[in-house]
Amino acid sequence: MCGYGRAMTVVIGAGASGVLTAVALAARPGGPVTVVESAPDVGRGVAYATTDYGHLLNSRTETMSLYADRPGHFLEWCRERGLYCGPAGYAPRTTYGRYLGEALENLGRGSGGRVRIVRGRAVAVTGAGVTLADGRVLPAEDVVLALGHSPARTPDIDPWASGALDRIGRHDDVVLLGTGLTAVDVVVTLAGRGHLGRVTALSRHGLLPRVHVDPPPRVVASGVSGHTVSELIRQVRRAVPPHGEWRGVVDGLRPDVERLWTGMTVTEQDRFLRHVSRLWEVHRHRMAPPIGAQLRRRAREGRLEVIAGSIVAVGADGVSWVPRGGGPVVRTPGAVVDCRGPGAWVGSDDPLARQLAGAGLVSPDPHGLGYATTDDGQLVGTDGTVVPGLWTLGPVRRGSRYETTAIPEIRAQATAIAERVSSALMVA
Repeated sequence: MCGYGRAMTVVIGAGASGVLTAVALAARPGGPVTVVESAPDVGRGVAYATTDYGHLLNSRTETMSLYADRPGHFLEWCRERGLYCGPAGYAPRTTYGRYLGEALENLGRGSGGRVRIVRGRAVAVTGAGVTLADGRVLPAEDVVLALGHSPARTPDIDPWASGALDRIGRHDDVVLLGTGLTAVDVVVTLAGRGHLGRVTALSRHGLLPRVHVDPPPRVVASGVSGHTVSELIRQVRRAVPPHGEWRGVVDGLRPDVERLWTGMTVTEQDRFLRHVSRLWEVHRHRMAPPIGAQLRRRAREGRLEVIAGSIVAVGADGVSWVPRGGGPVVRTPGAVVDCRGPGAWVGSDDPLARQLAGAGLVSPDPHGLGYATTDDGQLVGTDGTVVPGLWTLGPVRRGSRYETTAIPEIRAQATAIAERVSSALMVA
Protein backbone atom coordinates (compact mmCIF):
# COMPACT_ATOMS: atom_id res chain seq x y z
CA MET A 1 0.00 0.00 0.00
CA CYS A 2 1.11 3.62 -0.26
CA GLY A 3 2.67 5.77 2.43
CA TYR A 4 1.41 9.30 2.95
CA GLY A 5 1.61 11.64 5.91
CA ARG A 6 -0.38 10.16 8.76
CA ALA A 7 -0.98 6.56 7.72
CA MET A 8 -4.59 6.03 6.66
CA THR A 9 -6.47 2.76 7.03
CA VAL A 10 -9.32 2.14 4.61
CA VAL A 11 -11.98 -0.38 5.65
CA ILE A 12 -14.01 -1.71 2.72
CA GLY A 13 -17.48 -2.56 3.95
CA ALA A 14 -19.65 -1.14 6.75
CA GLY A 15 -21.53 -4.24 7.82
CA ALA A 16 -20.79 -5.94 11.13
CA SER A 17 -17.17 -6.75 10.19
CA GLY A 18 -16.49 -3.18 9.07
CA VAL A 19 -18.08 -1.59 12.13
CA LEU A 20 -16.18 -3.87 14.51
CA THR A 21 -12.95 -3.03 12.71
CA ALA A 22 -13.58 0.72 12.87
CA VAL A 23 -14.42 0.50 16.57
CA ALA A 24 -11.23 -1.44 17.28
CA LEU A 25 -9.05 0.94 15.25
CA ALA A 26 -10.58 4.04 16.86
CA ALA A 27 -9.79 2.66 20.32
CA ARG A 28 -6.05 2.59 19.56
CA PRO A 29 -3.43 5.14 18.52
CA GLY A 30 -3.27 5.57 14.78
CA GLY A 31 -4.00 7.64 11.72
CA PRO A 32 -7.28 8.39 9.93
CA VAL A 33 -9.78 5.59 9.30
CA THR A 34 -12.04 5.67 6.26
CA VAL A 35 -14.94 3.22 5.98
CA VAL A 36 -16.28 2.70 2.46
CA GLU A 37 -19.87 1.56 1.96
CA SER A 38 -22.11 1.45 -1.11
CA ALA A 39 -25.38 0.56 0.66
CA PRO A 40 -27.76 3.33 1.80
CA ASP A 41 -27.41 2.39 5.48
CA VAL A 42 -24.25 1.52 7.38
CA GLY A 43 -24.13 -1.31 9.91
CA ARG A 44 -26.55 -3.54 8.06
CA GLY A 45 -24.71 -5.85 5.70
CA VAL A 46 -26.72 -8.87 4.57
CA ALA A 47 -27.49 -10.26 8.03
CA TYR A 48 -28.97 -7.11 9.56
CA ALA A 49 -30.51 -5.45 6.51
CA THR A 50 -33.84 -7.18 7.11
CA THR A 51 -36.77 -4.96 8.05
CA ASP A 52 -38.84 -7.89 9.35
CA TYR A 53 -39.07 -7.62 13.13
CA GLY A 54 -39.88 -11.33 13.19
CA HIS A 55 -36.28 -12.08 12.23
CA LEU A 56 -34.57 -12.47 15.59
CA LEU A 57 -30.90 -12.76 16.49
CA ASN A 58 -29.90 -16.36 17.02
CA SER A 59 -27.67 -15.33 19.93
CA ARG A 60 -28.68 -13.84 23.27
CA THR A 61 -28.48 -10.10 23.81
CA GLU A 62 -25.72 -10.49 26.38
CA THR A 63 -23.31 -11.90 23.76
CA MET A 64 -23.78 -9.20 21.12
CA SER A 65 -21.91 -6.17 22.44
CA LEU A 66 -19.53 -4.32 20.16
CA TYR A 67 -17.11 -4.07 23.07
CA ALA A 68 -15.49 -7.11 24.69
CA ASP A 69 -14.88 -5.16 27.93
CA ARG A 70 -18.51 -3.97 28.07
CA PRO A 71 -20.59 -7.12 27.50
CA GLY A 72 -23.80 -5.36 28.51
CA HIS A 73 -23.43 -2.48 26.04
CA PHE A 74 -26.03 -3.67 23.52
CA LEU A 75 -28.51 -4.33 26.32
CA GLU A 76 -27.87 -0.83 27.73
CA TRP A 77 -28.32 0.66 24.28
CA CYS A 78 -31.71 -1.08 23.90
CA ARG A 79 -32.94 0.08 27.29
CA GLU A 80 -31.87 3.69 26.66
CA ARG A 81 -34.14 3.67 23.62
CA GLY A 82 -37.07 2.00 25.34
CA LEU A 83 -36.50 -1.29 23.54
CA TYR A 84 -37.05 -4.07 26.04
CA CYS A 85 -34.88 -7.13 25.72
CA GLY A 86 -33.50 -9.07 28.67
CA PRO A 87 -29.89 -10.32 28.70
CA ALA A 88 -31.07 -13.80 27.77
CA GLY A 89 -33.52 -12.49 25.16
CA TYR A 90 -33.28 -12.37 21.38
CA ALA A 91 -33.57 -8.93 19.81
CA PRO A 92 -34.79 -8.34 16.24
CA ARG A 93 -31.92 -8.36 13.76
CA THR A 94 -33.03 -5.04 12.33
CA THR A 95 -32.59 -3.53 15.81
CA TYR A 96 -29.06 -4.87 15.95
CA GLY A 97 -28.33 -3.39 12.53
CA ARG A 98 -29.48 -0.03 13.87
CA TYR A 99 -27.14 -0.48 16.85
CA LEU A 100 -24.17 -1.14 14.57
CA GLY A 101 -24.99 1.73 12.25
CA GLU A 102 -25.44 4.18 15.08
CA ALA A 103 -22.10 3.17 16.59
CA LEU A 104 -20.27 3.84 13.32
CA GLU A 105 -22.04 7.14 12.73
CA ASN A 106 -21.20 8.23 16.28
CA LEU A 107 -17.55 7.40 15.62
CA GLY A 108 -17.67 9.60 12.55
CA ARG A 109 -19.11 12.50 14.55
CA GLY A 110 -17.12 12.09 17.74
CA SER A 111 -13.62 11.03 16.78
CA GLY A 112 -12.30 14.46 15.95
CA GLY A 113 -12.48 13.66 12.26
CA ARG A 114 -10.33 10.56 12.59
CA VAL A 115 -13.09 8.20 11.40
CA ARG A 116 -15.13 9.07 8.34
CA ILE A 117 -17.64 7.26 6.18
CA VAL A 118 -17.28 7.50 2.41
CA ARG A 119 -20.17 6.49 0.17
CA GLY A 120 -19.07 4.55 -2.85
CA ARG A 121 -18.27 1.14 -4.26
CA ALA A 122 -14.70 -0.08 -3.99
CA VAL A 123 -13.56 -1.71 -7.23
CA ALA A 124 -9.77 -1.98 -6.85
CA VAL A 125 -6.91 -2.07 -4.36
CA THR A 126 -3.58 -0.84 -5.75
CA GLY A 127 -0.35 0.68 -4.55
CA ALA A 128 -2.10 4.05 -4.67
CA GLY A 129 -4.85 2.93 -2.29
CA VAL A 130 -8.50 2.05 -2.86
CA THR A 131 -10.20 3.00 -6.12
CA LEU A 132 -13.95 3.63 -6.14
CA ALA A 133 -16.32 3.05 -9.04
CA ASP A 134 -16.62 6.79 -9.68
CA GLY A 135 -12.85 7.13 -10.10
CA ARG A 136 -11.97 8.53 -6.68
CA VAL A 137 -8.85 7.09 -5.07
CA LEU A 138 -8.53 6.86 -1.29
CA PRO A 139 -4.85 6.72 -0.26
CA ALA A 140 -4.14 3.96 2.22
CA GLU A 141 -1.29 2.45 4.16
CA ASP A 142 -3.50 -0.44 5.28
CA VAL A 143 -6.65 -1.82 3.70
CA VAL A 144 -9.10 -4.08 5.54
CA LEU A 145 -11.49 -6.15 3.45
CA ALA A 146 -14.59 -6.29 5.65
CA LEU A 147 -16.60 -7.86 2.86
CA GLY A 148 -19.01 -9.99 4.87
CA HIS A 149 -20.89 -12.66 2.95
CA SER A 150 -20.38 -12.96 -0.78
CA PRO A 151 -23.15 -12.20 -3.31
CA ALA A 152 -25.95 -14.73 -3.76
CA ARG A 153 -25.27 -17.67 -6.07
CA THR A 154 -28.68 -17.35 -7.77
CA PRO A 155 -29.71 -13.67 -7.80
CA ASP A 156 -33.03 -14.34 -9.52
CA ILE A 157 -34.33 -16.44 -6.61
CA ASP A 158 -32.31 -14.82 -3.81
CA PRO A 159 -34.57 -14.25 -0.76
CA TRP A 160 -32.64 -11.09 0.20
CA ALA A 161 -33.17 -9.29 -3.10
CA SER A 162 -35.55 -6.37 -2.81
CA GLY A 163 -39.15 -7.58 -3.13
CA ALA A 164 -38.00 -11.17 -3.69
CA LEU A 165 -40.95 -12.73 -1.89
CA ASP A 166 -43.59 -10.37 -3.30
CA ARG A 167 -44.13 -12.75 -6.23
CA ILE A 168 -45.47 -15.42 -3.86
CA GLY A 169 -49.24 -15.37 -3.47
CA ARG A 170 -50.98 -16.10 -0.21
CA HIS A 171 -52.05 -19.60 -1.31
CA ASP A 172 -49.00 -20.47 -3.43
CA ASP A 173 -46.91 -23.50 -2.60
CA VAL A 174 -43.23 -22.72 -2.02
CA VAL A 175 -40.06 -24.79 -2.34
CA LEU A 176 -37.05 -23.66 -0.31
CA LEU A 177 -33.60 -24.83 -1.38
CA GLY A 178 -31.87 -25.29 1.96
CA THR A 179 -33.00 -25.84 5.54
CA GLY A 180 -30.70 -23.47 7.44
CA LEU A 181 -31.29 -20.12 9.09
CA THR A 182 -32.09 -18.39 5.78
CA ALA A 183 -34.89 -20.88 5.16
CA VAL A 184 -36.14 -20.21 8.68
CA ASP A 185 -36.23 -16.48 7.91
CA VAL A 186 -38.30 -17.07 4.77
CA VAL A 187 -40.81 -19.22 6.65
CA VAL A 188 -41.13 -16.52 9.32
CA THR A 189 -41.65 -13.77 6.73
CA LEU A 190 -44.26 -15.74 4.80
CA ALA A 191 -46.11 -16.61 8.00
CA GLY A 192 -46.11 -12.94 8.97
CA ARG A 193 -47.73 -12.13 5.63
CA GLY A 194 -50.52 -14.61 6.26
CA HIS A 195 -49.23 -17.19 3.80
CA LEU A 196 -51.50 -20.27 3.72
CA GLY A 197 -49.76 -22.39 1.11
CA ARG A 198 -47.50 -25.36 1.75
CA VAL A 199 -43.76 -24.76 2.23
CA THR A 200 -41.35 -27.59 1.42
CA ALA A 201 -37.77 -27.12 2.59
CA LEU A 202 -35.23 -29.38 0.87
CA SER A 203 -31.59 -30.03 1.72
CA ARG A 204 -29.10 -32.87 1.56
CA HIS A 205 -29.48 -33.73 5.24
CA GLY A 206 -32.96 -32.33 5.85
CA LEU A 207 -31.93 -30.77 9.16
CA LEU A 208 -33.31 -27.56 10.62
CA PRO A 209 -31.24 -25.59 13.13
CA ARG A 210 -31.83 -26.73 16.69
CA VAL A 211 -33.47 -24.42 19.23
CA HIS A 212 -32.03 -22.56 22.21
CA VAL A 213 -33.54 -23.36 25.60
CA ASP A 214 -34.39 -21.05 28.48
CA PRO A 215 -32.80 -20.72 30.89
CA PRO A 216 -29.52 -21.29 29.05
CA PRO A 217 -27.65 -24.42 30.15
CA ARG A 218 -24.41 -24.27 32.07
CA VAL A 219 -21.45 -24.08 29.70
CA VAL A 220 -19.23 -27.14 29.97
CA ALA A 221 -15.51 -26.59 29.37
CA SER A 222 -14.79 -29.04 26.58
CA GLY A 223 -11.24 -30.19 27.20
CA VAL A 224 -11.48 -31.65 23.70
CA SER A 225 -8.24 -32.19 21.83
CA GLY A 226 -7.15 -34.24 18.85
CA HIS A 227 -6.22 -33.98 15.22
CA THR A 228 -8.78 -36.20 13.50
CA VAL A 229 -12.52 -35.95 13.02
CA SER A 230 -13.04 -39.37 14.62
CA GLU A 231 -11.15 -38.35 17.77
CA LEU A 232 -13.12 -35.15 18.11
CA ILE A 233 -16.49 -36.86 17.66
CA ARG A 234 -15.66 -39.50 20.27
CA GLN A 235 -14.60 -36.89 22.83
CA VAL A 236 -17.63 -34.67 22.27
CA ARG A 237 -19.98 -37.63 22.66
CA ARG A 238 -18.28 -38.59 25.92
CA ALA A 239 -18.62 -35.01 27.18
CA VAL A 240 -22.43 -34.98 26.78
CA PRO A 241 -23.94 -35.84 30.19
CA PRO A 242 -26.26 -38.84 30.66
CA HIS A 243 -29.38 -36.64 30.63
CA GLY A 244 -28.45 -35.67 27.07
CA GLU A 245 -28.29 -31.85 27.39
CA TRP A 246 -25.73 -31.19 24.67
CA ARG A 247 -26.05 -27.40 24.36
CA GLY A 248 -23.65 -26.62 27.19
CA VAL A 249 -21.06 -28.91 25.61
CA VAL A 250 -21.41 -27.28 22.19
CA ASP A 251 -21.19 -23.80 23.73
CA GLY A 252 -18.12 -24.88 25.69
CA LEU A 253 -16.44 -25.96 22.47
CA ARG A 254 -16.81 -22.55 20.88
CA PRO A 255 -13.57 -21.00 22.24
CA ASP A 256 -11.65 -24.09 21.08
CA VAL A 257 -12.91 -24.30 17.50
CA GLU A 258 -10.07 -22.30 15.96
CA ARG A 259 -7.45 -24.38 17.80
CA LEU A 260 -9.11 -27.65 16.81
CA TRP A 261 -9.61 -26.57 13.19
CA THR A 262 -6.05 -25.39 12.66
CA GLY A 263 -4.75 -28.50 14.42
CA MET A 264 -6.21 -30.75 11.71
CA THR A 265 -4.60 -31.49 8.37
CA VAL A 266 -6.31 -30.18 5.25
CA THR A 267 -7.44 -33.75 4.54
CA GLU A 268 -9.11 -34.01 7.95
CA GLN A 269 -10.67 -30.58 7.52
CA ASP A 270 -12.13 -31.75 4.20
CA ARG A 271 -13.50 -34.81 5.95
CA PHE A 272 -15.13 -32.59 8.55
CA LEU A 273 -16.68 -30.38 5.87
CA ARG A 274 -18.10 -33.38 4.01
CA HIS A 275 -19.43 -35.41 6.91
CA VAL A 276 -19.76 -33.32 10.07
CA SER A 277 -20.07 -29.62 9.26
CA ARG A 278 -23.84 -29.63 8.81
CA LEU A 279 -24.32 -31.44 12.12
CA TRP A 280 -22.11 -28.87 13.82
CA GLU A 281 -23.91 -25.95 12.18
CA VAL A 282 -27.41 -26.99 13.27
CA HIS A 283 -26.28 -27.54 16.85
CA ARG A 284 -24.00 -24.50 17.09
CA HIS A 285 -26.13 -21.87 15.28
CA ARG A 286 -29.50 -22.38 16.92
CA MET A 287 -32.87 -20.65 16.59
CA ALA A 288 -34.41 -18.38 19.19
CA PRO A 289 -37.14 -20.26 21.14
CA PRO A 290 -40.04 -18.17 19.72
CA ILE A 291 -38.90 -18.98 16.18
CA GLY A 292 -38.61 -22.68 16.98
CA ALA A 293 -42.14 -22.67 18.37
CA GLN A 294 -43.45 -20.94 15.25
CA LEU A 295 -41.88 -23.56 12.95
CA ARG A 296 -43.21 -26.43 15.02
CA ARG A 297 -46.68 -24.95 14.78
CA ARG A 298 -46.42 -24.59 11.00
CA ALA A 299 -45.31 -28.21 10.73
CA ARG A 300 -48.23 -29.43 12.88
CA GLU A 301 -50.63 -27.51 10.65
CA GLY A 302 -49.20 -29.26 7.60
CA ARG A 303 -47.83 -26.04 6.14
CA LEU A 304 -44.14 -26.89 6.54
CA GLU A 305 -42.35 -30.05 5.50
CA VAL A 306 -38.60 -30.61 5.74
CA ILE A 307 -37.13 -33.17 3.33
CA ALA A 308 -33.70 -34.76 2.94
CA GLY A 309 -32.73 -35.17 -0.69
CA SER A 310 -30.41 -34.15 -3.49
CA ILE A 311 -31.47 -31.57 -6.06
CA VAL A 312 -31.61 -32.79 -9.66
CA ALA A 313 -33.06 -29.78 -11.44
CA VAL A 314 -34.49 -26.37 -10.51
CA GLY A 315 -37.20 -24.74 -12.61
CA ALA A 316 -39.20 -21.55 -12.32
CA ASP A 317 -42.14 -23.45 -10.88
CA GLY A 318 -40.64 -26.33 -8.95
CA VAL A 319 -37.76 -28.61 -8.09
CA SER A 320 -36.85 -32.17 -9.05
CA TRP A 321 -34.96 -34.12 -6.41
CA VAL A 322 -33.93 -37.60 -5.28
CA PRO A 323 -34.63 -38.79 -1.70
CA ARG A 324 -31.58 -39.14 0.53
CA GLY A 325 -32.07 -42.88 0.89
CA GLY A 326 -32.43 -43.37 -2.86
CA GLY A 327 -35.40 -43.84 -5.13
CA PRO A 328 -36.99 -42.30 -8.20
CA VAL A 329 -36.83 -38.61 -9.01
CA VAL A 330 -39.57 -36.59 -7.30
CA ARG A 331 -40.88 -33.29 -8.57
CA THR A 332 -42.24 -30.78 -6.07
CA PRO A 333 -44.06 -27.82 -7.64
CA GLY A 334 -44.02 -24.36 -6.16
CA ALA A 335 -42.33 -20.98 -6.20
CA VAL A 336 -38.61 -21.60 -5.67
CA VAL A 337 -36.48 -19.61 -3.20
CA ASP A 338 -32.76 -20.31 -2.86
CA CYS A 339 -31.92 -20.43 0.85
CA ARG A 340 -28.58 -22.23 0.56
CA GLY A 341 -26.70 -19.16 1.69
CA PRO A 342 -24.22 -16.96 -0.13
CA GLY A 343 -21.83 -18.04 -2.83
CA ALA A 344 -18.05 -17.70 -2.51
CA TRP A 345 -15.80 -14.68 -2.96
CA VAL A 346 -13.34 -16.94 -4.76
CA GLY A 347 -14.32 -16.80 -8.44
CA SER A 348 -17.01 -14.20 -7.78
CA ASP A 349 -18.09 -11.78 -10.52
CA ASP A 350 -17.89 -8.91 -8.04
CA PRO A 351 -15.62 -6.21 -9.59
CA LEU A 352 -13.43 -5.92 -6.49
CA ALA A 353 -13.07 -9.69 -6.16
CA ARG A 354 -12.08 -9.94 -9.82
CA GLN A 355 -9.49 -7.16 -9.48
CA LEU A 356 -7.96 -8.64 -6.32
CA ALA A 357 -7.61 -12.02 -7.97
CA GLY A 358 -6.29 -10.57 -11.22
CA ALA A 359 -3.65 -8.55 -9.37
CA GLY A 360 -2.52 -11.61 -7.43
CA LEU A 361 -3.45 -10.01 -4.09
CA VAL A 362 -5.61 -12.91 -2.92
CA SER A 363 -5.56 -16.67 -3.18
CA PRO A 364 -8.18 -19.25 -2.20
CA ASP A 365 -7.92 -21.10 1.08
CA PRO A 366 -7.39 -24.88 0.75
CA HIS A 367 -11.15 -25.51 0.67
CA GLY A 368 -12.22 -22.67 -1.62
CA LEU A 369 -14.49 -21.22 1.07
CA GLY A 370 -12.72 -17.86 1.15
CA TYR A 371 -9.28 -16.31 0.98
CA ALA A 372 -6.04 -17.67 2.42
CA THR A 373 -4.77 -15.61 5.35
CA THR A 374 -2.11 -15.61 8.03
CA ASP A 375 -3.03 -16.22 11.67
CA ASP A 376 -3.56 -12.48 12.22
CA GLY A 377 -5.69 -11.90 9.11
CA GLN A 378 -3.18 -10.72 6.50
CA LEU A 379 -4.01 -11.89 3.01
CA VAL A 380 -1.77 -14.30 1.12
CA GLY A 381 -1.23 -13.56 -2.56
CA THR A 382 -1.16 -15.98 -5.46
CA ASP A 383 2.63 -16.32 -5.11
CA GLY A 384 2.19 -17.67 -1.58
CA THR A 385 3.62 -14.61 0.17
CA VAL A 386 1.89 -12.22 2.56
CA VAL A 387 0.54 -9.02 1.01
CA PRO A 388 1.78 -6.22 3.32
CA GLY A 389 -0.97 -3.96 4.61
CA LEU A 390 -3.88 -5.99 3.21
CA TRP A 391 -6.13 -7.59 5.83
CA THR A 392 -9.45 -9.35 6.09
CA LEU A 393 -11.81 -10.81 8.68
CA GLY A 394 -15.20 -12.43 9.11
CA PRO A 395 -16.83 -14.89 6.68
CA VAL A 396 -13.96 -14.49 4.19
CA ARG A 397 -11.75 -16.43 6.64
CA ARG A 398 -14.04 -19.42 7.08
CA GLY A 399 -11.68 -21.84 5.35
CA SER A 400 -8.75 -20.86 7.53
CA ARG A 401 -10.59 -20.45 10.86
CA TYR A 402 -13.98 -22.11 10.24
CA GLU A 403 -15.94 -20.49 13.10
CA THR A 404 -15.75 -16.92 11.88
CA THR A 405 -19.22 -15.55 11.24
CA ALA A 406 -20.50 -14.68 14.72
CA ILE A 407 -19.97 -11.36 16.49
CA PRO A 408 -17.58 -12.56 19.25
CA GLU A 409 -15.23 -14.20 16.74
CA ILE A 410 -15.30 -11.25 14.32
CA ARG A 411 -14.78 -8.86 17.24
CA ALA A 412 -11.63 -10.77 18.27
CA GLN A 413 -10.33 -10.72 14.68
CA ALA A 414 -10.97 -6.97 14.41
CA THR A 415 -9.08 -6.41 17.65
CA ALA A 416 -6.11 -8.43 16.39
CA ILE A 417 -5.96 -6.45 13.14
CA ALA A 418 -6.25 -3.12 14.96
CA GLU A 419 -3.45 -4.06 17.33
CA ARG A 420 -1.16 -5.01 14.46
CA VAL A 421 -1.94 -1.86 12.47
CA SER A 422 -1.51 0.37 15.51
CA SER A 423 1.73 -1.26 16.70
CA ALA A 424 3.24 -1.04 13.21
CA LEU A 425 2.43 2.67 13.13
CA MET A 426 3.99 3.23 16.55
CA VAL A 427 7.16 1.44 15.47
CA ALA A 428 7.29 3.52 12.30
